[in-house]
Parts: sequence; C-alpha cells; structure tokens
Amino acid sequence: MKYALRLSAFLLLLLPVQAFSQIYADEVRGIFRELRDLDGTWFMPTDRGDRLEAWEILDDSTYVGRGMRIKPENGDTVTLETLRIELRDTTITYYAVVRGQNQNKPVPFRMTTADYDGYVFENPTHDDPQKIRYRLLGKREMQVYTEGKRNGRTVTQEYVFEREFTPGAVEFRLKLGVNYNTIRKTGYFRAVSEADKPAFGGKPGWDVGTQVSFKGRGGFITINGELGLVGRYAAATSKFLADTTLYERDVTYNSIWLTLAVVPEITFRRDGRLSIMAGPYLGVLIGNRAKGLVAPAGNDKLFDTNNDFKKTDIGLTGGLQYKLNFGKKDIGGILGIRANLGLSNIDNLYDRNCPTPSLCNGRIGFLGATAYYSVNLLKL
Repeated sequence: MKYALRLSAFLLLLLPVQAFSQIYADEVRGIFRELRDLDGTWFMPTDRGDRLEAWEILDDSTYVGRGMRIKPENGDTVTLETLRIELRDTTITYYAVVRGQNQNKPVPFRMTTADYDGYVFENPTHDDPQKIRYRLLGKREMQVYTEGKRNGRTVTQEYVFEREFTPGAVEFRLKLGVNYNTIRKTGYFRAVSEADKPAFGGKPGWDVGTQVSFKGRGGFITINGELGLVGRYAAATSKFLADTTLYERDVTYNSIWLTLAVVPEITFRRDGRLSIMAGPYLGVLIGNRAKGLVAPAGNDKLFDTNNDFKKTDIGLTGGLQYKLNFGKKDIGGILGIRANLGLSNIDNLYDRNCPTPSLCNGRIGFLGATAYYSVNLLKL
C-alpha cells in the first residue's frame, strides 16, 4: 500500500511536467511564426555608410539574413555577417557567422526569452556578444541590443533600424481554380406561359490563367494584369414563340470565355499575407455548347446554341487573397476567392426577332464565385 502511494505521487508529479512541455512546444512554434515579421530589409544610417540587415523566410523552420554595410565612397555593399534562425523541435537557435571571427564558423545563440521587451538569444560561453536581443516596434522599427565581455568588462551596443520600402517588382504567376456560375436575369422575358419563363441554375466550372503582378515600392499596392480561360457552366429552361417559331431550352450551357482583367490589390499591412482586390474584367466568348433539349434543332446561325449568348461579357470581379505556401519550397503560393458580377447584357436569344422591344427587355449576366491557387513561375 505504501509503495502504491509513492508510485501515485511520483506519477502525479510527472503530469505537470509533461503538460508544461506540450504547452511550451506550442508557444515556441507561435514565437517562431512571430519572427516572420523580420522578413524584409532594415537600414540604419551611420557615419561610415548605411548599415543594413536583410531577412528572408527560407522555409517553415528557417529564416536567413545578412548584415551589410554600404560604403559611402563608392556605394559598394560589404557583407559583415551572415545570420540564420532555425526552429528544431522545441528550440529556436540564432546563428551568426561574422567575417574574420571564429574561423568563419557559425556561433549559436539559443533563445531564452520572448516577451514584450523582445526576443533574447544567449550563449554564455562566447565572449562578445553573449546576449542578443531583437525588439520589433510595430512594422517600421527594429532594435538590436547586444551584450558581451571585453577584457573582463561588460560591453553593450544598440542598433536602431528602420524598415526599408521594398523595391517595386514584377511577378509572373500561374493560376488554377474552380468556379460556380449561374445566370442572373432582370426585366421581362417572352414565354408561352407564365410557367415557361426562363429559369437558370448554377453549375461548377474551371478557371486557368496567368497573372502579371506589378508590386509597388511600399508593399501595400499591387496591380494585377490577368489573361485566362474560364469554363462557365449554367442550366437554363425556357419556352417562347418568335415569328411563329417555338424556341425551347432545357439545357446545360458549357461556355468557354477568354478573359482579360486589371485588378488592383491592397494589402492590409506592408508585405502582409491578407489582401483585398477588385477590378473590371472583359470576357470574349470562344465557344458554347448546350447539352439537353434544344428546339428548333440545327446548326445554322439562327438556331445554333452558340448564338444564344452575345460575344462579349463585361463585369466586375473582387475578393480576397492569402499568401499560403504548401511544402518547404517557397513557390510564392497564394490562395484566393473571388466573386464576379456581369454588368453587360449577354442575352442573344430572348430578344432575337422581337418586334416590340418593350415586351422583350430582359437582361441576363453571369453571377459566380471562384476559388483558386496561384504560384510564382519564377520560383518554380
């Protein structure tokens, strides 16, 4: 009995340790994600030329950086140190290779503290520095504080960097997605009876295209020029008379459109992940086939279902994008979702051969949504 009580007490003592380890592991991963805010170029003016520190996200567990100085006499860039921050299991380690020191081998500094005063990395066995602290003040300012020993004395240094506006850039992207479109109707449509008035339904389709993204210097605004092919599918049922000819449709339209769009994009924060976008698009009908009941049947210009739609579609598209990379390799992945609203009348069926326009003023246009994923072709 006495042995059982001791064993129970020992197990109870172990539980908090295990629970704390699990919570601590989650905290470490969250802290490492916070360090993504280092990404970018930071500068600090000095009498010996601007000092720079540039960081880049290599993958989900590694950030790489460089400390540099720009010579004022000729503008040349000199690398002072190469930096690296790694997440391994539950440990975050900062590595520094300083030119001409430690035989150009990396010196490790383990993260010991992460709080409102910054992220602290320490290596007590090193002389100078023994402690490095990074503190981010918003998105614009970064303080780097070091503390070490020189000749038995404690030496501290502090650097204050400002984020440099990222230069303008161009990206060439490939976009693949799926869509869901229906046909929106307004106005009056001819019909044999009230029950035969046009009724439309939605169908899933596809979307493939290219993007050329012109990024502004501040990282807030991007202009996207897009060219693509869109498969829009929609169901339609209707029946009406025109010049004694009975038109009847109970079909699924399978239409393919060549689309052009100019879509400005605004990021919520500089070089942030989430952005909103909206802009106009132009669609040109390439082909349209209908599966189902078509009357009258035939392939001439009057009855061919490819002639049910006008050849151009003009409208608006807008939605959200989120930077999301799958896998360890950075391919500049972006996940997006958009809605599109056709503004022009693409009806070429119900107003055909109408002697009284007021009796056939119905208008139809596409209404839909698209989910897609795009990658930067230059990073593949």
